[in-house]
Amino acid sequence: MRAKIAEMLRNQSRIWGIPFFHAGGETPAEQYLEIYRDMLDGHGRALVGRLFQEGNDKHCEFVFRYDPNYHKEPISAFPDLGKEYRSEQLWPFFSARIPPIDREDVREAITALNINTDQPIEILGKVARLSVTSPYEFQLNGVDDQA
Repeated sequence: MRAKIAEMLRNQSRIWGIPFFHAGGETPAEQYLEIYRDMLDGHGRALVGRLFQEGNDKHCEFVFRYDPNYHKEPISAFPDLGKEYRSEQLWPFFSARIPPIDREDVREAITALNINTDQPIEILGKVARLSVTSPYEFQLNGVDDQA
């Protein structure tokens, strides 16, 4: 049943033009994405959690984990604040924020920033940091040469 649901989501994502990224690629192991949210209760900006990759050449996974100090409303795709989420494929919550790589302006930005197209964490942190349709902001960390 899970496999059938996953395949349906993959098919729908292809129709919508949302790319599917698999863990691995050339993303440096020490690189991670911090997810922030402006709090509507007037308490500023909060660190929600972190996205990173973990594993080796044979098996690699994306990992999302809430920050232990975050106790507000969870992201709907990750309802349990205490759970560590793991997947070989990048979740639609993140992949939907990556603009279509076949668009000329996106290709130019990726080339100018010296990013490989198989590095979704870096694309999210450098190209898709902000979105007018989402209260979340992404910040790339763990590398010395951030642009």
